[in-house]
This record gives sequence, structure tokens and C-alpha cells, in this order.
Amino acid sequence: MTDWQDALFAPRRVAVVGASASPRKAGALFLRNLTALEAGFEGEVVAIHPSASELLGCPAYPSLAAVPGPVDLAIVVTPPAAVPNVIADCGAAGVPVAIVISGGFAETGRRGVELQREVAGMAAARGVRILGPNCFGVINTACGLNGSLSIGLPSRGGISLLTQSGAYGMAAYGRSTDDGTGFAKIVALGNKLDLDDVELLEFLGRDPETRVVAMLLESISDGRGLFEAAAAVATRKPIVALKTGRHPDAQRAAASHTAALSGDAAVIFAALRQAGVHLVEDGLALLDVAASLDRQPPLRGRNIGIVTNSGGTGVELTDLLESKGLAVPALSPGLQAKIASQLPPQGSAVNPIDVATDWERFAAMYEFAVEALMTSEEVDAVVPVLLQRSALMPEVGDVVIAASARARERGSLKPIHVCWVAPRSADANRKKLQAAGVPCHAWPGATATILAGAVSRPLRPLARLSAREPILQPAAVDDAGWLTSAAAFSLLQQSGFPVARWMVVTDPAAAAAAAAKMQFPVVLKAERPKLAHKSDAGAVRLGLTDGAAVAEAFEDFSRRLGAGPALLQRQEGPGVELILGARRDPLFGPIVMAGLGGVWTEVLDDVALRLAPIDADEARTMLDELKGHKVLAGFRGRPPIDLIRFARLIGDLSQWFCAAAWLSELDLNPIIANGDDFTIVDARMRVVNSSRSLEQEGRDHGDAH
Repeated sequence: MTDWQDALFAPRRVAVVGASASPRKAGALFLRNLTALEAGFEGEVVAIHPSASELLGCPAYPSLAAVPGPVDLAIVVTPPAAVPNVIADCGAAGVPVAIVISGGFAETGRRGVELQREVAGMAAARGVRILGPNCFGVINTACGLNGSLSIGLPSRGGISLLTQSGAYGMAAYGRSTDDGTGFAKIVALGNKLDLDDVELLEFLGRDPETRVVAMLLESISDGRGLFEAAAAVATRKPIVALKTGRHPDAQRAAASHTAALSGDAAVIFAALRQAGVHLVEDGLALLDVAASLDRQPPLRGRNIGIVTNSGGTGVELTDLLESKGLAVPALSPGLQAKIASQLPPQGSAVNPIDVATDWERFAAMYEFAVEALMTSEEVDAVVPVLLQRSALMPEVGDVVIAASARARERGSLKPIHVCWVAPRSADANRKKLQAAGVPCHAWPGATATILAGAVSRPLRPLARLSAREPILQPAAVDDAGWLTSAAAFSLLQQSGFPVARWMVVTDPAAAAAAAAKMQFPVVLKAERPKLAHKSDAGAVRLGLTDGAAVAEAFEDFSRRLGAGPALLQRQEGPGVELILGARRDPLFGPIVMAGLGGVWTEVLDDVALRLAPIDADEARTMLDELKGHKVLAGFRGRPPIDLIRFARLIGDLSQWFCAAAWLSELDLNPIIANGDDFTIVDARMRVVNSSRSLEQEGRDHGDAH
């Protein structure tokens, strides 16, 4: 039996179910696309039609069972109600894969959901793999297969596009026509009834014709699986991803900072970054970055060398690159002197290198400067700005092409990207550069965006889960699933985490007596069911310096909040306030969060995320991502915190949380840091409700507000 990969991408016989001769119908479009001479598909194409014997030059049969010999791939363009019977026919005829182009399924509402479930059940029972429904189709340029809604077959290249948007499948042909961007395969997932992004990404990772994978993701159904597949593929070839739907109109309320700051979009981006994926923010950048990575190696550092014939454009590009986290460093005196020897007196060799207006020598100066930068260790990429006159001179483009070719011959992985600012009359020179593997980006803004997107992302795999004694779930849980503070602190203390000295008190006199033994000043916190944010409710009293103040605070809690116990703690001295958190995401599983804590948690929204478990080395990289990382290095006379020790604490917490499978959410905020000393002064833990799914848990995070 043909496996689904061969049947989908290299079928020997394709059947169009719902074929038609009417030029306005999809059944005719697919027959034309599959048999177009310019595409060159060598497989056989047959039409499935109830009465015709031939359609648009293709033999026609009343059913799949009537086709003589095996059919590898069925493309289904029937009305949606007919699709279950078509899939049953596929199973009876031994067709391994069906692409369901037809819409009218889960995307349309309840009745469509039911119909999609019927199709899924039929496919599973009959052993038929499904791409779609409600999808654009599939393209494989290597064999000329255009089993899609595209108006033509794009030119052959190394990009494979995995998309949930049929519009981007259409756009691939336009990009190919306009600037020569080449594609290997295009696959539209549609509603992902069966074949999904994980299986197809794994296939594209093995596919020798795919050099770069571009992914447009609208929804993710298996986050952990996608992370693992992306992490494996990214070691062999670049992956560029755009995730749409990042800013929903309404974010769900969250009962802890961990839940609030690690929402769906934040987790998705963190997971993809951790897997080594290049992330972009729009569809144009998706195709631009993928095309650049198909033509040139990834950018393995952040220092950019610029050669320009316009000082103003060079400065603009420098600003834009630096705004994207890249740098345009001044060159060393020796390299400046070497380059300046070939420039006119009014030129500049600092970086950007400005060759000024000596037009007759443009080619020679560009060649010398570009080659000097390409062979220097001072920059990680070279950007010749070809602006107006330099772009119009084919000899300038030729020297850039030659410099790129020499770099590849030397085995250099330093990329060249051209910033192109030129009239349409220079298009022939631009196309020549692109055909030679040198990407050209229109104007400095696009150049900076694409270079930033092309920066190589280090793969950060998950750590091995350490062996430890089982962590048992305590019984002290309220109706919303939250542990009491005493239970949470006990768990942390038993596991060796640094918690502030604490005890539970049940009346004013006991509170005052315990405080005297604890050493003043102390903190008193009311303990009441569903009291999610104690500070907001006036349930925390700081700086209590004698027994009378402690007793008065306890009585105040009782008057305002009702009778109940309180948690007494020794008040820690001043220090840097940090937050650590963890939760079980319904798509990605355990995640860990670290950032600045206390009031800064909500003000700055400054946290870093990772899928867990992680080790201390990976935790250390999280701290460099924080916008407020300078606070950790010491300020206004305060000592820097021990980042290595804090990273070890993050790693240990991620391991502990993964081992506590009953725990859905953990919030340690704040942790007071002084040098190498860390003290957890507040802890909140929520238990997974076994009667509900984690997905439901995610929706219910707001129930404690």
C-alpha cells in the first residue's frame, strides 16, 4: 500500500471527485490545473462523474470503485453533505488519502461540526487519511502536481509553505512570478480534521527538496507535539512561523499572575522561540524571511556591515536595524584604514561605509568594501545599499553577486542582503541578484525587518525530568481548587525551597504571642476561602512591630472579612522583588515563568516563559530576556543578585512542578532577593480538577475573582 506521504505529494493517479466541464466550477479548475502542460505532472488524472465518460481530456468514471487500477489521491470538490459517502467510497476502493476542498464543515457552526465528525469517523473506520476539509489543496513543484485552487504552479525552489490560509497558497504563485521566489511544496491544512501541522512538519523536515519551512498557523491543536517536531526539524533546516489571532478582543480573567502573564499567545511564541523557530509578525515578512533563508544562510550574530552610496539612507537603515535588536558597530581602526584607502576624501569607512558620489568608481568601491566586510570577523552580515544610480548599474550588482559566490566557495556562512531603493527601470538588475541567490529588500524598513527575522535562533531543548520521590497532593484545598497558604508553604519547605519563616495563628492572643517569638517586624495575612488577591482585599498588614499591633490587625481582619485564621510571617528586609510561576497549559503542558515581581509584575508585564522542565543554563537565558534585567545587576547601591543561583532556583522549580502532576498552577510572588539570598514570601497553588479537562481549567481561571 502507498503511504500517505507518497500518495499526497507524488501520486501516480489522481481522481477528482465532483469533476465538471463547467469553467466556473471547482471540479473543472482542478482538472485543468492537474493536466496543464506547463506544470508537467506525469501522473494520470481521472474524473469521477455520474454520467460522463470523458471530461476535459480526462477519462471519467461513475465512482472510485469503477476506476481500473489503484487511485493514490482523491481530490473532493462535492457539496459537503456528499463527503461522508465519498470517503466511504475511498475506503472501499483502497484510496489512501483524500483532500477535501469542500467547505461547509466545522467553520460554519454546529451542523457543520456534526458533519465534520461524521467524516472523521468514516475516514478512521475506512483507513483514509484526510487533508482538510475547507482547504486550498496541495502543490509539489518537483513532480508538477498542482492539486490546488492556485491559478498556476509556482517556480521550483526550496521553500515549503504549510498554511491554514488558502490565500497564502494563492500568494505563493504571485511571489514566484514577481521576484522568482521558489517553492518545493505548498500544503493547506484547512480544518485539520486529520492530517495536522505536526505530521506535515515532521514530513517536511525529512523532505530533501525542502530547504526552508514557512508556517502560517491560525490554530494549534497539539502544542507540545508541535514544539517537539519544530525542535527536531530546526536542527536541520530553518523554520519561519507566523501565528495569527494573537490579540483576541477579550482576554479571560485570571486568578493569578502566572495565568494572566502566560496567556495563549505568550506561550505559543515562547514555545516556538524555544524550539529555534524564526518568528515574524505578518504574512509578507513570512514569505520574505523564508525566501531570504532559502537564498542565504541565517544570520548567526547581530553585527551588520553596511555599504551605501547615500549617507542618509545608511543612517536610516542603522536606526531601523538597532530598533530591531541588531547593531551597526564602528569598524576597527585597521579595517577603516584599509577600506578608506579605496574611498574618495568625502567618503566614510566607519560603518555605514559611504562611497559618496564618485559614480565611475562605484563598482570598484562596492567590490572592495563588500569583500573587506565579508572576510572580516567584525560583522556577521553585509548589507550593500543599492540606491538609484548604483542600482541602475549592472556592474555594481555583478560585484555583489561575485562576493556572495566567493563567500560560499570559501565555506563562509555570512549572509549578504541588499537594501534596494531603485526605480522600476532597474528591475532587471534586481531579478539578476535574486536569481543568483542574493535577496533584495525594498527600502530600509523591510531590510531591517527581514534581517531581524533571519537571525538564527538557538535551539533550547527540554531538560530531562529528574528522578524524585512522588510529591503527594495535600488535602487542604478550597472549593476553587486553591491550597491553603500553610499547605503551599509546607510543600515548598519540605522540598527544600527557601520560604520565609511562617506559622498559622487562630486568634489575636495567639498571634501576638507567636509574633513575639518570631522577632519583629512581622507580616499578618488573612486566610479565607477564595481570597485570591489579599492585598486588594486589605488582607495583608506589613511592618507590625509589637504584639498589640498584631492583635489589632487580626481583629480587623475578623471584623471585615469574617472569622478565620491568619498566616504570620517574619518580614523580610528590602531587596529585589521577583516572581516565579508555573502552570499546565492545555496545549503545551507544563510551562515556567520568571520575572520582576511585587507591584512590578502588573506594571511592567515583564516575564520570560519556557516549556518545562528546564535546567539552570536555560533558566539563565530567561533572565537576559527581561526588559528590566539591569535591575538584577544592582542599582542605586543595592548589590546585584546571584543570577546563577536564581537560575538554579528556576530550574529546580520547573522540575518540581513537572513532578507534581496534580498541580495546575503555581505562583511565587514576591520572592525577595538580596545578593545570593532568596526568600519566598508568598505562594499560591491550585490543584487540577480531575473532573474537568485542562482546557476547561484554562477557561475557568477567572472563577476566583
